[in-house]
Amino acid sequence: MISSTVKQLGPDLLVIGTHGRSGIAKMFLGSVAEEVLRSLDVDILTVLPTR
Repeated sequence: MISSTVKQLGPDLLVIGTHGRSGIAKMFLGSVAEEVLRSLDVDILTVLPTR
């Protein structure tokens, strides 16, 4: 869904939030933000949640 919207709109920058997972949780659960970073050819700013 994100990739098709980016391709349709053609933004200069995509800003996406992350869950800030690390270690085993990150490895097993995967991450939408990581997939977007790998698959799209657009500048991307990822933002960690505030603690």
